[in-house]
Order: sequence, then structure tokens, then C-alpha cells
Amino acid sequence: MSAPESQVFYDPRGRRWKRVRRTWLALAVAATALAAVFIVSVLVNPILPQLNLRQYARSSRSADATPTPTPPPLTRAEEKAQRAADELKKTLRTTKVIPARRPSQMQVTPPPAQAQAVTQADAPSAQTQKADAPDAQTQQPAAQTKQADAQAQVVTPASARPASQQTDDAQAQPAQTSGAQALAPAPPVPAGRPLAVGFYVNWDDSSYASLKSNINELDWLVPEWIRLQDGDDPLARDIDPKALDLVRRERPAMPILPLVQNYRNEQWNPQLLARTVATEESRQRLIGALLKTVDENKFRGVTIDLEEVPASSQSNLYKFMQELHAAFQPRGLLVAQAVPFDNPDWNYRAYADTADYLMLMAYDQHWASSAPGSVAAENWFDQLLARRMRELDPSKTIVCVGNYGYDWSNAGEEAPEVTFQEAVLAARDSGVEIKFDPATRNPHFSYEEEDGTHHSVWFLDAVTIYNEMRASQQFHPAGFALWRLGSEDPSLWKVFGSTAQSSNDPAILRDIRYGYDIDFEGTGEILQVTAEPEDGSREIKVDGASGLVTSEQYTATPSSYVIQRTGDRPGLVALTFDDGPDAAWTPRVLDILKEEHVPASFFIISEYGQENPDLVRRIVAEGHDIGNHSYTHPNLGEIPGRVTDLELTATERLIESLTGRSTILFRPPYFGDAEPTTPDEVEPVVRARRLGYLTVGLHVDPDDWATPGADEIVKRTIKGVTNQSDDSDQRGQVVLLHDGGGNRAQTVEALPRIIETLRAKGYRFVTVSELAGLTQAQTMPAVPENRGAFAHADAAAFYLLSLGGWLMRWAFLVGIALGIGRLVIIGALALAQRLRSRRRELTHAGEHYEPFVSVVVPAYNEERVIRKTIESLLASDYTAFEIVVVDDGSPDRTSEVVGEHFRKEPRVRLFRKENGGKAEALNYGLARSRGEVVVGLDADTVFEPQTMRALARRFADPTVGAVAGNAKVGNRINLVTRWQALEYVTSQNLDRRAFSSLNCITVVPGAVGAWRRDLLERAGGFSPDTLAEDQDLTMRVRRLGYRVGYEETAIAWTEAPDTFRGLMKQRFRWSFGTLQCLWKHKAALFNPHHGTLGYVAMPNVWVFQILFPLISPLMDLMFLWTFVAAALERLEHPAEYAVFNFKQVAFYYALFLAVDWAAAAFAFALERKEQWKLLWWLFLQRFGYRQVMYTVMVRSLFAAARGALVGWGKLERKDTVALTHARAPLALETPVE
Repeated sequence: MSAPESQVFYDPRGRRWKRVRRTWLALAVAATALAAVFIVSVLVNPILPQLNLRQYARSSRSADATPTPTPPPLTRAEEKAQRAADELKKTLRTTKVIPARRPSQMQVTPPPAQAQAVTQADAPSAQTQKADAPDAQTQQPAAQTKQADAQAQVVTPASARPASQQTDDAQAQPAQTSGAQALAPAPPVPAGRPLAVGFYVNWDDSSYASLKSNINELDWLVPEWIRLQDGDDPLARDIDPKALDLVRRERPAMPILPLVQNYRNEQWNPQLLARTVATEESRQRLIGALLKTVDENKFRGVTIDLEEVPASSQSNLYKFMQELHAAFQPRGLLVAQAVPFDNPDWNYRAYADTADYLMLMAYDQHWASSAPGSVAAENWFDQLLARRMRELDPSKTIVCVGNYGYDWSNAGEEAPEVTFQEAVLAARDSGVEIKFDPATRNPHFSYEEEDGTHHSVWFLDAVTIYNEMRASQQFHPAGFALWRLGSEDPSLWKVFGSTAQSSNDPAILRDIRYGYDIDFEGTGEILQVTAEPEDGSREIKVDGASGLVTSEQYTATPSSYVIQRTGDRPGLVALTFDDGPDAAWTPRVLDILKEEHVPASFFIISEYGQENPDLVRRIVAEGHDIGNHSYTHPNLGEIPGRVTDLELTATERLIESLTGRSTILFRPPYFGDAEPTTPDEVEPVVRARRLGYLTVGLHVDPDDWATPGADEIVKRTIKGVTNQSDDSDQRGQVVLLHDGGGNRAQTVEALPRIIETLRAKGYRFVTVSELAGLTQAQTMPAVPENRGAFAHADAAAFYLLSLGGWLMRWAFLVGIALGIGRLVIIGALALAQRLRSRRRELTHAGEHYEPFVSVVVPAYNEERVIRKTIESLLASDYTAFEIVVVDDGSPDRTSEVVGEHFRKEPRVRLFRKENGGKAEALNYGLARSRGEVVVGLDADTVFEPQTMRALARRFADPTVGAVAGNAKVGNRINLVTRWQALEYVTSQNLDRRAFSSLNCITVVPGAVGAWRRDLLERAGGFSPDTLAEDQDLTMRVRRLGYRVGYEETAIAWTEAPDTFRGLMKQRFRWSFGTLQCLWKHKAALFNPHHGTLGYVAMPNVWVFQILFPLISPLMDLMFLWTFVAAALERLEHPAEYAVFNFKQVAFYYALFLAVDWAAAAFAFALERKEQWKLLWWLFLQRFGYRQVMYTVMVRSLFAAARGALVGWGKLERKDTVALTHARAPLALETPVE
């Protein structure tokens, strides 16, 4: 338990109280003066008439309001545009739409807490582990961390080099060791199957596409992310934020062991390696940098891949491996080493003793600079594997298998590495047959180009993988590693991976799926899909004795998308502008273009087009092209195709209704290149083609969105356009600029200079239509006459929006109290939450997500209620849970009751500890729980059967860090408890509903709330320094960037205080704890980094939970005083009695009460099967509660000022929760075991 000094506001020396006492008299005098002024103002010069009542009243009457013109009737085109927009918005409400993000804007999901290195004592050695594979299916919250660094531009090696490429000089052999050192605990090896490891590279987009498609097949990921370099920092890091974020979101528990390589300037660098491992100082510096990188990114270890090792450096490399393992092993980090398959210079047995796993790179029998031949002949593989296994421990050995090839030619150049898809596509385009060499059992073919160049292609495919893995089975290696993701035959995932079929029948490889590459034809930046993927097939013959494939014949080669590129017309330049129209920048761009007589093409976002219809019309009127850039700018590759269609159609309807023209020009959001490189990226292009669009790409992107400066924008644009490379991919004619989406001052400044410079160099500016060889009549055809005349498509929508804003502004103006406006807003947000909740029910969101749940029940003197609480949990319709009861030193029979009734219940575990407070008890239970989701439950609370499931399923969303349930009063036995039941519905739960819409719930109640376990550990658990440990933790979770949700169906019935004394005791603890939390988290107030927490939630708490309870009794006093004063005046001066002042006060008081009652009724309407008769108590409850809250708030402020240590305070449990409130019966009469 934390020391008392840690409690917020605790001042053991009383210094604060001394200062308060010295100023108390002055404050009392000031308060008295203020009260006197108030009374005098009410009696002598009434305040209310100064509130401009007449103006408010007049303005609120329709007769006095400024007349608003009736919106014109919608034309047919407008109706179509409105219907399309409404349909899209309706669909988007039920669809997760991922906004487009550039690489430098990519944010990486934080790693799970369990990714932290484990201690040596916590894990068994690699040889003895038998646990199942890591539960990588668990979703990790996708709340986001700081922006990842932009990806560095680096070329990485294609594969490990063979033995013959190594230095032939003699070398010093590493000394043999008598035995292996104690190994770092490895991730559990899957029972009954070898590990499946995948190599990932940044430099091929297909690698990411493969990772995304097959992430669930992998046990480990080994990415090329770390290289050696000279300088103070021995490491160059090239971590791909997109790939890392994918792993963190989809497989948070999957170990990542990045490669550490000596690859530099597109070649292996033995001199750099030699310098790096030459001395103990340099080795320790490298090890320190590796430890720092692993810790910062929560990697599971590293994979050392240092190649072309000089003979003189072998002994130093061995020392480095020893020292690296010695540094990593105590921290529970893995060290793997990739080594050549056969090189006499390497002492395999010695190196195996310095690593947890040795990875044999069983490929490159022939390599890029060698003579053509098999990449990994079967007999070559079998012989060398047997030789290696005679000297290595198979349980520590991973066999690396390749799936790529080389295209040798007689042109005298090194053979480029080719992917499986590139190889089979080359055979298909050349019209040659792929042969299967019976001697090596590797596929190959030859072809000739038109210039007579002869090519010989050898490659590996799913059949070679199958044969290699089958041949390796006799040795039982620890796993297989695929070089590399993105280059493979997609069919291999039927036999390779964590969910691969266990059948030994290679017939499952007959069907060949298309791969990840895209086939392009022609040149230019205007794209049209001309062919869609086709699967391939092969015939296979199998040796009956060995089960190996002895022959394969490709009967149909697979193919991916084929995209026709057009528009390569040297001398022409098309300026294109995305993300507009913008009221500030688009007019300035148009002015420049008009002045320079330059045509351009604008790809508009429909949402902005609705806001700026005149700009859309101006773009077309001034002769520019207009194109479709979607309605809401989502990442079209990440949303359902139906939503993509709606995005494009809604934008098309807007353009038609505003301009009288349609358009066939389209550019997808997040389209940073002239051509998509993976099937995911090409899908929007395919959808667009089916709708009749041409996709407009680009080759010249000066990144003006990043505001690099006008000079840099000009420089990049000119360089991109004037590049005379023979490679069309390097030569650009379409320039991407932006007229919206941010501050475009630099773009506006650069535009005239771009035009002037390119014109001076002889370039002519054209529209995209002309660049494509089309007219605007073809790319922007007029809408047929039968579709009617087009007027202001969004006139009615704008009218409704402006009318709504006008009403909202007047609503704030006519309100005499901030509370009225708050109730209106809270009601609207609560309705939005209710609609989202209903949508989740209809879509069955998270229905199949069933994480293991730990229910932690802190108990102190709970012998009366603990049995009922546990039995309600055991009656849950959710099965994957445990109950952890923590008896916090109860002097009563709490533990005995639990033991007597649940001793034989395996789901219930009981722990006793010395008394330390609720927070410490919760942390104690958390440390001993096993669940991915932790539910905190007060011991006086009864769950309904569906509650636990309702809470758990919300964590299917990885951005959700905590979920608040629907707490209700279960002991409605007298006036006090009925008032609290009313308050729970109309205040607490209504607020949580509303604030969940803004992601700023401040309290996940202890009665019913759930937390993501790893997030609890990150946040440091429950802190004892406030009395509101649940509110404190909720705010910490929200400040970490995670969502805090509300689940209305997660109902719990809690025992409320049944006396005013008990109520005030409880509310004092709540109020004081709230003060402590607000003070503790004061740095979040109006802090832009914390969004709605700092700008909405915390101001709301300060105003409505701290300030309002202090001043709300004044409203009652003012009304009562006015009523009494009016009555006295009438009695004393009946002839002169005037009711004006009284009626004013009564009107506004009645207005406030009416709005309050309406909000309360609305809150009851949102609840399911609530007791509406409680509303009869509303006005009395509000009046009584205001006095209670005023009292407890004054006490709280007084306690904070004194700095005294405030205890948690234990309420007496009376076991009065009525189970009849629950919707399903609870098995409370379970026989005692």
C-alpha cells in the first residue's frame, strides 16, 4: 500500500490549512458582500430584467423571428444526389471506414504489455517448452501512439549468399564449447508442428501484401529492419511503421525478431562488419544499441545475419555472438543467427552454442553471379541438411526455405531475383513451357527476347517447399522460415504455416492462386484494368514410397491484374489538384490558372463540394477537368466494395447536379503513385472501371501537402517533369498538387513559378482529358436532357444545416442557465450512442469475440452479500471467465462464506491479504488474474446473465481500452434508494451514454466495468492516491489514447445506501475523490493532446460536478425568496402588488425544470424496462439532492484545504438487492458443496 503521503491533497504539516485560515476571514467577508449584493439586486434592482428577457422571448417566437426563405423544390437531379448522399451516409454509419494516411502519418499501435521481456525464472528453456503457440489472435487496442518516423529509403539484400561467395582466406576457428549456455526462454514452440517463420522486406510492396494476407499463418516475423553503419550509432533502423502497426493490431503476441545485417550500398560490407566486431568496446556498443532498439520497439529478440565474414573476423564474430547472447539471455530475449547452408569456414556447432536458434539458409545453390542452375536442388538440400543435422540440435535449428528464382541471361549482367509470379508470368508472356528438372526437382524454363537475348530462369515454388519440408521431417527441426514474404507461390500456404493442412497428399498444391504483383502494359499515368486475376493449375506425380513430388507440369499459369497505362505524351504536362474545393485556397488557385491561361484537373471530395457548390461550378465553367476523389476520402482499399461504389456514386450525383455534367475521371484517395502495386490497392481501380471510370495516377508528387516550402515544391516538380529517363516510371507528366486539406499557401506561392519555368522549357499545359487523347465531351459528358435541369443540388441541405445552426445559436442565447444547454446536448449525444448501440446489435458486432475474462472482486466485510454476488457471476451466459475474490483483511466471515459455498468451483479463486484499501486489493487480484479482459466488481453488486458477455465483446475493437456498464440500484426499498435509482438513470448513465459519443467518459464504475488487462498494466493499475480509484484509472486510460466505451446491456444491480447519512458518506467519498482526480490530472485540462477529455469532459466535471453543486442551491433560494417576497408584498401592499418579477423568475425556473424533466424522461426511454413511476420523484429528488451535494462538496473542499488524510470509508452491507430486477433468474439456491 502506498504511503499516506502519496494521497492527493494530503498535507501532513498543515501548511495549506494555515494559509486558508489566514484568508478565511477575507473570504467570508467577500462571500457575505456578494450575498448582500445578490439580495439587494433581486429586491431592489432585479437581475432577471437585465438578462434581456424581452429580446430572448421575442426572438424565440416565430412571429418575431427573421423570416427564412422557403427552400426551392428539389429537381430530379438534386433528388438523386440527395438520395445517393443519404445512402452513403447510412452505409458509413455501419461500416468501419479507414481514412487515407500517408506513410509519414502512419501511427503504430502500441505493443501489448505481455510483449515485455520476461525474466529468466518465468520461462522454461527452449528444449523443454511444450506450450501451445502464442495466442496471437487476441486483438490489441488500436489506439494510437506518436507518429512513426518516415520510412528511410534503403535497398536491402535479396537473399543470403552461398558458401562459394564467402571469402576463401583461412580464418581462425571459433573455439568449441563444452556445452551450451543457459538459453533465453523462447516463445512456446507449437505442439505437434514446427514453427512457421516469415522473412519480411520493406522494399517490395508485395511483401506487405503477403504479410497482410497470411499473418495468421506465422509464428514469428523476421523483418529486414536493422543494418550496421559507421558513426556514433552503430545501427541504421529501417522499421516499416505500416507492417509494425499491422502486427500490433492483428497479432500483438507474435514475436518479431528483426534481421541485423551488414548490407550497405546494395552489397554486403565485410569491412564494416570487421570494424564493428573488432574490439570489445565496439561490440558492447553494438549490443547496447541492439538492446535499446529491442526494448523501444518491444521486439522479442534479434536475428543476426552477417555475411561475407572475413577470415580474420570469424573469431571476433564468435565473441560478439557470445556477448550478445549473454546480454540478451537474462532479459528473456531471443538470439537467432542465420548462417550459410554449407560453408567450411563456419563452425556450426560452436555458433549453435551462442544462439537460441540457428537458421540454415538452404537456398542459393546457384546465385545471381553464378552460372544458371537450380536454386536449391533436392539432392543438394538433402545431403547438406543431413550433414548439418549430424552436428546440430534439431530442436534449436530452423530450416530456411526459399521461394523465388533468378533470371540469368547472356547479356553479361548479374541475374535479377524474380518472384514466383514474375517467373510464371515471364513464361506465360514468352509462350514457353515450364519444365520440372527430374535431377534437381526444381522448375525452370528458357526464353529469348526480340533482340536475341537468351534467358534461363530457375525458381522455387510450392512443390519444392513441400519436398524440402517432407525431407526435413525425419530430423524434427524447430521450424521452417520462408524467404521471403511476397515472392512466394501463394499455394505454399496450404502446406506451410500454423494452420496449414496436415495431409501428406501434395495434391492440394494442384490449384495455384494468383500472387501479389500487378502486370502493367504500356506507358503513362492514366490507368485502366484490362484483365482480372486468373488462378493456375498443375499436374503432380508423387513417389509412392517417399511421398515426394517427382514431377509437376503447369497446365495453366496464374495471372494477376493487368493494367493498361496510357497518356505518355512527352512535352505535355497536366496539373492536377486534389482534396478540394476549399473556400480559402481553391479560388486563389483558379485565379492563377485563369491569369496564366492554364487548364488543369480538379479531383474533388464531395463533402467539400457540398460546402462550396459555387467553386465546383466555377471549375467547370473555366474549362478545367473535374474528377471524382470520393465522398469522404476513405482508404478505399480497406472498405467493402459496396461502400466504394456508394462513395463514387454519391460524388458523381453531386457533380451532375451542380454542373450538368458527369465525369469518368477518378483518382482514389491515398494514391501516392501512378500505379497500384498490390491487389488491395488495385481493387478500387477495378471497382471504378466497372462503373466506367478512368483512373488517373501520377508520377510527379512534390509532397506539397507536407508544406516543405514553396522553393522545394517548385524544385521537386520541375525535376520530376524534366526527367528524361528512358524508364517511363521515372518520367512524369501528371503533377499532383493540393487545393484543399490544409494550409495551401506554399502551393499557391509555388504555382506561378512552376507554370513559368515549365513554359520556358517548352512544355505545354493540358487537362488530363487531352493527355489521354480524349475531349471533355468524352470525359465529362453532359447529363441527358431527360434527367431534368440542374439547380443548386444542395440548397435544401444547406438550408437545413443553416437553420439547425441558427436554432442552436438561439437556443444558447435564450437559455438562462448553462444547465439547459447541457441537458440538450447530453440528450443528443445519448441518442447518438443509443443508435450506435442498436447498430452494434443489428450487425452483431463482436459477437464471436470471446476473450478470457477475469472478474476481480475486492471484499472487505462482505459476508452478507458475497455469496449472492458470486452466484450471479456463475449464472452468466458467458463461459470463458474466472472469479478472483480478494479478501482485504476482513474481520468478519467473508472468506469463510466463499470457502464454504464455492470451494469446489474451479472458476472461483480466493485470496486473503492484509488490509490495504480497495485499490491495493484490486491490484492484488489483477496480479493473480489470467484474463485478457479484467472486470472490476464491487462485492455488493449482482450481474445479470448477459452482462459479462456484453462487456467482453466490446474489446473486439482494438481501440477500446475500457468499457463502463449500466449500473442500477437494486435495493429500491425507501425514499433514499429510489432517489438514487432515479439519479443512476437520469444522471450517471445518461452522462456515460453521451460522453461515450465523444470518447470522454471519466468514470468506469467499480460496480460494473471492464478493462483491457495489458492496458491496466501499462497504466500502472489502480492507484491508492485518490478515493476515486476507478475515475483516476479511467482518466489515465483515456490519456493514453484509448477509447472508453459504454455498454447499456451490461446491467449490474448494486446496493445503494438506504439512509441519508450513508448517502452523504458515500457522496463525500465520491466528491472528494473527483476533486483529487481533477487535481491529479490537471495537466490534461484544455490540453489538445487529450482531445475531448481536456476540452469537454474535464470542464464538464469542473462546472457541473464541482461548481454547480456549490451554486445550484442559489437557484432554489432565489425562487423561494422571490415567492416569499411576492407574497409578503401582496399582503402588505395589495393595491400596488405587481407580479412581473415573480413571473419572470417562475418562468425561467419552470423552464429549467421542464427541460430537466424532459431529459429525465428521455433517459428513461433509452433504458430497457425501467420503472417509469420513479419519475414522479424527480422534482423532489432534484431539490433534495442539490442540498446533499452542496453539503458534501463544501465538506470536500474543506477537506482538500485542510490536507487531512481521508479514508475510503466502509458502508455497512445489508444484502437488500432485490433480484426481481434482473431479467433472468439467478441460481441462488445452489447446493453448498
